[in-house]
Amino acid sequence: MPRHSSLLIWALLSVTSLATHAPSVYKGDGTFYSPSVGLGSCGKQYQDTDKVAALAAVSMRAYNPSNPNNNPLCGHKVKVWNTAKPSTTVTVAIVDTCPGCAGHYDLDLSPGAFNQLANPSVGRIHISWEFVEAVSLATGPFAGAVPAGKVAVNQKVISNPEVAESRNEL
Repeated sequence: MPRHSSLLIWALLSVTSLATHAPSVYKGDGTFYSPSVGLGSCGKQYQDTDKVAALAAVSMRAYNPSNPNNNPLCGHKVKVWNTAKPSTTVTVAIVDTCPGCAGHYDLDLSPGAFNQLANPSVGRIHISWEFVEAVSLATGPFAGAVPAGKVAVNQKVISNPEVAESRNEL
């Protein structure tokens, strides 16, 4: 297929992706908590050194208010960065609910994760984050979320549509 056709397909997929998916990068506040004090809302206990996070209660409740152990967000990995130092990132798994988080996209990070982004004495930082993999949810604030710079086609995340087309992956 000629290059201009590939670019047209990529442009159409990008526009479709923007129109039908949640934002790819979320902004909120980052704080830290101790996941080792008991079971998280996803039903497991973690250590303070584990790279895990609790997502704002308002966002977690959007998916399973009656039984948090069955929340489809549990276990999803997100890449988080301190907006003051965007080159410093950490990847964490969503394993708990943050009842004290005021913003929809706030994350309460384990000390092991927070320490990679800032000195704990700061206490609260402005963060941005994105899902590492596409989220296959049809409703709610993260419906169809796709990592930044990628396109979702039939639930597959495609980083480079031109290469995917040449491999018949579309």
